[in-house]
Amino acid sequence: MNIKTRRTLTLSILSVMSSLAFANEPWSTDRQWLLGDWNGERQALQDKGYKFDMSFVNQSASNVDGGYNDDQRIYNASQLKLGASFDLNKIAGWKDTQASLVITERDGASLATKRTADPRAAQLSTTQEIYGRGQSWRINQMWIKKGFDDNKFQVKFGRMGFSEDFNSSQCEFQNWGLCGSLLGKVVGDVWYNAPVSVWAINAKYQFTPEWSIATGVYEVNPQDTKENGGFNLEMRETSGATIPVELAWKPKLNGLPGEYKVGAFYSTADATDIATDANGNFASSAAKRKVHDNKHSFWINMQQKLTENPSDPKRGLYATANFTFNDKATSKVEYSQQFALWYKGLFDMRPQDSIALGVARFQVNKRVTALEESINASNGLTSADYLNASYKPVQHDEVDVELNYTYNWSPSIMIRPNIQYIHQPGGVKEVDDAWVAGLSVRVNF
Repeated sequence: MNIKTRRTLTLSILSVMSSLAFANEPWSTDRQWLLGDWNGERQALQDKGYKFDMSFVNQSASNVDGGYNDDQRIYNASQLKLGASFDLNKIAGWKDTQASLVITERDGASLATKRTADPRAAQLSTTQEIYGRGQSWRINQMWIKKGFDDNKFQVKFGRMGFSEDFNSSQCEFQNWGLCGSLLGKVVGDVWYNAPVSVWAINAKYQFTPEWSIATGVYEVNPQDTKENGGFNLEMRETSGATIPVELAWKPKLNGLPGEYKVGAFYSTADATDIATDANGNFASSAAKRKVHDNKHSFWINMQQKLTENPSDPKRGLYATANFTFNDKATSKVEYSQQFALWYKGLFDMRPQDSIALGVARFQVNKRVTALEESINASNGLTSADYLNASYKPVQHDEVDVELNYTYNWSPSIMIRPNIQYIHQPGGVKEVDDAWVAGLSVRVNF
């Protein structure tokens, strides 16, 4: 049975189950789960420490104008997520202990790779954030977390992604560059975001109510990123370890909550130089370039609530700003920035809805740009030869902008129409700026 057949069968079953669940219940805007509370059994299980989640997300995108190919075909990317979390204090009497198991399946196609970007120089971000790391099933989470000293000190061990606990930020967008951890987008060879998980252990110490520090050791295993590596639990192909450290501050400025984080990581895995060989000469083939014995990055994450509705503290204006600074020797993207504003509950009649505007920028390493120019020069080509099949597109920077409205019918159903603007897809000046129409739909079963 292929993936598409399995997906169709899965959704058909869910549709039938949903119909049965609704048979005797009215449609409600406060419905927590689409399939209901199982006649009270679901909440009863949760009260006993067993919580089960199932969600489906689909993200559609169409190239309205511009890009490498302005064909307006709609591309869909989707993700099915099955999860269970366990409060082991309630279940087994283990104080401050939790466990989680999450499995995901991704499917579909990316507009960025099919239309907006030059296939010779892929877009630095994508218009659908759930696309990537193969069309396959994966273990997303499989860990246990134990708290000590009234939960001030926490240790977490198992299979997990880096951005669960480090360099994380809230996701209010469909564009990949504006969603979640930036590091997974720019140094993805040693930093794996969801849905990829690796063997890891981390620890966090909350040394004051406002301040905490965290660190960890994460496996670097290229096998885990392969399409058939979603259930790989072996460590035979481990190439090193990535060690992150992050300091977090959660103040209340003018009575409004915020979170500010600074961090860095050091990876012991070998990393290929982005441009030159051991003698410092440009090398078009990665196999001929110098190999470094480490890789590193730094980051700054900021999120702050700016205003608050007196009638509902959850409503108001929020702002985020995220920055990464990467190893110039081994990273294609030298640095990146992300800025966003969103307002939750703009309309009194729609207190759970939000409107959001975000901007992300990816600066290609100048050494990469120089290498691409050198390759073209060695072939006697200039920018005027862009259409020549032998021409190597020269990359500079890419800017991604998204404006969206999130319509929360209920906690179980979310619809997010959006418009995206991509300046220089892939950082290539010869590619027209692209306008993209998108739609995200999430259903919590």
